[in-house]
Amino acid sequence: MINSEKNTENNSPQLWDGLWQKSPLIEEDIFDLAKEEHSIRWQRTEKAVVKQFGSFNGLKVIELGAGVGTNAALMAKRGAKITILDYSEGALRRAREFFERNGLSAEFIKQDALLLPANLLGKYDISMSFGLTEHFSGPARIKINKAHFDVLKDKGITFISVPNKYNLPYRIFKFLAETAGTWKAGEEYPYSRRELRKICKEIGITKYSFFGDSIFYSFNFISPLRIIKKLLKMDRDLSVLHLKKEKGTFLDQYLSYALVLYGKKSSLT
Repeated sequence: MINSEKNTENNSPQLWDGLWQKSPLIEEDIFDLAKEEHSIRWQRTEKAVVKQFGSFNGLKVIELGAGVGTNAALMAKRGAKITILDYSEGALRRAREFFERNGLSAEFIKQDALLLPANLLGKYDISMSFGLTEHFSGPARIKINKAHFDVLKDKGITFISVPNKYNLPYRIFKFLAETAGTWKAGEEYPYSRRELRKICKEIGITKYSFFGDSIFYSFNFISPLRIIKKLLKMDRDLSVLHLKKEKGTFLDQYLSYALVLYGKKSSLT
């Protein structure tokens, strides 16, 4: 993840380095890429990109605070030129490993997204993050969202995926994990659509919309079966053949776990 202006202990580089310290099986990395490819969030992301640009071929894409860069990898798979930016060396190591295991390539940059160098500004067709900006508060929360637009060319697009304040399974899971002392994701403050609209207004963005992931999938947060499997450390089913395309509903953009801001940069706005 990316550093905040406060550089709080709870969201330190050491926290994220530790989070990405271990490497899963190669089969897990391959499965996780395929799983995201079957998700409704990816289907909606892909549809928006194709509508805007026609295809992914040759597009310059940057994922900020990327972790392993799953969604960037899916774009690389379709012909985009990828940059992975993170201030955690552990995250970058895992991203390199994830890309290599899936037969993909990217440029990897160790950099704080709140302190972007001039050579990265106005350079990309697509910017995105999936689980980044919710780790910021105060002025840094505005600044980290603005950074997604700062790196874009005119008419470029961004996808900012964050936890939804109104997704009940996630809120229950987070409360229980924090109470039990097992929460590992540092400081994390979910969003509402209203807050994202306010941020867009503050940074001068007028062309945007929202979508989500599957509201039904979010119930995995509190699924007894999944919890039991995790406690017993049971092996995951890593068969890609068992994956099916997720289906969405009109409620996803309101109540699903992932709330995705889809924004466009334009010099005319």
